[in-house]
Amino acid sequence: MDLSELNDAQRRAVTAGDGPHLVVAGAGTGKTRTLVHRVAWLIEQGVPPEGIVLLTFTRRAAGEMLDRVARLVGGRARGVRGGTFHSFANTALRRHADRLGYSPSFTILDRGDAEALVGMVRGELGLGSTEQRYPKRGTLLDVLSRATNTHRTIAQVLDDQYPQYAHLEPDLQRLAVRYAERKQEQGVMDFDDLLVMLARLLRDHEEARRRLSHAARHVLVDEYQDTNRLQASIAALLSSVHGNLMVVGDEAQSIYGFRGADVRNILDFGQLYPNCPVTVLEENYRSVQPILDLANGILETATTGYDKHLRSSLPSQELPVLADVMDEHAQAEVVVRRVLELREGGTSLDEQAILARASHHTHLLELALSEAGIPFRKYGGLRFSEAAHIKDVFALLRLVANPRDVLAWFRVLSWSKGLGAKTAQRIGDSVAAADDPQLHPAAYKGRGYHADLVDLAGFLEDAAPLVADVGALVDLTIAYYKERIVDIHEDWKKRLKDLDSVPLLAERFTSLDQFLAEVALDPVEAADADEAVDDEVLTVSTIHSAKGLEWDAVHLVQLGDGAFPSAFSLDDPDELEEERRLFYVAVTRARRHLMLVWPRFVRARRGPVMGPGCVLLDTIPHLHDLLETVKPTRRPWSEGPQAADADEIERIARLLDYFD
Repeated sequence: MDLSELNDAQRRAVTAGDGPHLVVAGAGTGKTRTLVHRVAWLIEQGVPPEGIVLLTFTRRAAGEMLDRVARLVGGRARGVRGGTFHSFANTALRRHADRLGYSPSFTILDRGDAEALVGMVRGELGLGSTEQRYPKRGTLLDVLSRATNTHRTIAQVLDDQYPQYAHLEPDLQRLAVRYAERKQEQGVMDFDDLLVMLARLLRDHEEARRRLSHAARHVLVDEYQDTNRLQASIAALLSSVHGNLMVVGDEAQSIYGFRGADVRNILDFGQLYPNCPVTVLEENYRSVQPILDLANGILETATTGYDKHLRSSLPSQELPVLADVMDEHAQAEVVVRRVLELREGGTSLDEQAILARASHHTHLLELALSEAGIPFRKYGGLRFSEAAHIKDVFALLRLVANPRDVLAWFRVLSWSKGLGAKTAQRIGDSVAAADDPQLHPAAYKGRGYHADLVDLAGFLEDAAPLVADVGALVDLTIAYYKERIVDIHEDWKKRLKDLDSVPLLAERFTSLDQFLAEVALDPVEAADADEAVDDEVLTVSTIHSAKGLEWDAVHLVQLGDGAFPSAFSLDDPDELEEERRLFYVAVTRARRHLMLVWPRFVRARRGPVMGPGCVLLDTIPHLHDLLETVKPTRRPWSEGPQAADADEIERIARLLDYFD
């Protein structure tokens, strides 16, 4: 094979001998190229293609890698077994299902089917009643799945994610046992079962383990830092006979702990396989050196990890920019200006991205982009106006603006306890059809939902005088809704932060009708329409959704303790380390231009407050040598008078005329 296109470290990994091997691949260092050549090289050395197992996290990634292998070694690549952990488990379990009490013809439940079965089991056990709120079947399935994938107990998952249901832990334990029994009885597995059952087969059945391991003479795992404990154990047991396990990943890019990924898998690989070779890929083919210098600074602050120093031969003297701005409005202005400047300089919108820690951090920016006529696509989370809890808030505002809005009545009335869909529709139709469209709770006295209707009528009465004061009306509406969100949405804790963005959006509007109309227009649709003309679209994305992607220019927004890093991480060292890794991932998405934006004032319930700082930046050694700091705000008075602009000249002339 011609290995001349590989650097020295890549060649060492590709041509490594038998046994375990860890390849630590820094961001942009040719990880995929290395894996592709490794598979091709093994085939060239005489390893039967069907004896090579390549485990990836998406079917697409495996397909693309095997296509590239085929370009190197031709049709022999067709025998390589490449795919996800779940697809490999499905194939292996068909051959050994009887050992686990299953028929080889077991069926796999998709998400909807699994939820339906959970609902059936809940009914069988008589769980839930009209006397107290009970989790929906989707929430129940989420709890069971999280416990499986994160190696935590149901009690721990409830305490962390759904504290309002902590008292139901005994019920959910019974549900978990019966759910497993029902799946076994029906000969079905859900997605989690595929991994659980394969790990059980490899652990408890020696003959099956030896057969599977003999058949998989070389096991290669991509993105090893994203494996959970189940997946890591499967890879280890699958290679237990011969020990030929090569894992490739970057501990500094382990950012999916909330899904169960365990960074210890890659950090502790040397403990599992003492004295195994470790190859570190450090030559970066993506980014210019000034961006990598910042990335290396982030790596220096990590408390754990492998020593690596990213380097690039791509020339550039342009330092990443740190925009130190006043607030989120100034942030939106500076980002829009920077996007347009780069576009005028030759960096198309397609080659630019705005990245944020969380989806709600870009709400104000989306409005600013739309106003500037910049088409964009958003990835990672629903669009702001599409989220159910935001629709709830605007349904309340629509009732204030137009009490004949039947759809808004239906949505709001459906929150009332004991009020079914048909009754909600009947009440809404009745109110909307009246000469004086008002809710009259007295007409429903004695009904279980009467108290909720009284509260709703009281809110509408208090809101009516505020129709001309959009800011005050929005604050009142948010306060009313926050008291009810716990009863409306199972995952209310995740949704609370989004509500703080609504007042920000409302700040520049003096008319409620105008505000509602602006938000009702879908910016994504408008962007798509512009795309047909300009054929350029900016990317707006969460960092998690951007992993694996890259752009010429990246604008990373909303830095600052409490936003990025997340408030939940500040008191947890492990969580803070994951935030640091997320920062590293964001920075290394940029090829040529990088801007970080740090709003000093953040919005709180009682108005803007000074942010406490940004530990992600504060801990980087020699930060000021790595960044160009700009403060695109109004000039302070201390700079002295500046040349008068046209507005100032006109204003002075008008004053002089008046006082003449």
